[in-house]
Amino acid sequence: MARIILHQLEISPFCDKVRRVLAYKGLDYAVRNVPMADLGGLKRLSPVGKVPILELNGRVLHDSSDICRALDLHAPNPPLFPQEPKARALIDLLEDWADESLYFFEMTMRFTWPYDRERWVSEILRYDNALMRRIARPLVPYLTRKQGTAQGLARRSEADILGELKRHARALDALLDGRQFLVGDNLTLADIAVVSQLGCVAGSGRGMDVLRGEPALLPWMERVEALTGGPAIR
Repeated sequence: MARIILHQLEISPFCDKVRRVLAYKGLDYAVRNVPMADLGGLKRLSPVGKVPILELNGRVLHDSSDICRALDLHAPNPPLFPQEPKARALIDLLEDWADESLYFFEMTMRFTWPYDRERWVSEILRYDNALMRRIARPLVPYLTRKQGTAQGLARRSEADILGELKRHARALDALLDGRQFLVGDNLTLADIAVVSQLGCVAGSGRGMDVLRGEPALLPWMERVEALTGGPAIR
């Protein structure tokens, strides 16, 4: 039986982040794709009750950031962080920015915009039965918009959201500025965390158009994906 088991929603950027760390570390693991109908039962495994959840040698870990750091301790090479304190601090900031800001772009664009939501609602319900798919299909965009509205991004117009996304993309492009990776000379958790979110943004046609507008972004994303298990679902 696998010593590492990942409980996931396959198209979640946070689950993608954990899969990429596992791939980069060369670790064998088993996957349990959790149907939406079973999410409530996750509290039997974790008090947080949301994915990703990782079973690692008998420990149950939740929160993608904590999971990635636990995996870095479990398998130190190749490392996710350099030794230099300022570089580590920048990685922490970039990961938090990806998780807490970029996430709401991909969520709003994939699940609430009419161009993309039919496909992505189908994807998130892939492992549910026919009854659950029928019941949940209208609920997923509603609940996603409600969450995005509470956070603030979904209150804005489509043009405003795309303009803000373009600002973030331009900043990333400037940060790369001929570099191979975001921090230092090697891939770090910052690259993985940001690419996991942008891979989902690219799953929206309008999101991909924004990313294509910055010359360094797609080559960098492809470079990171090649080192961490391949392209995202998009």
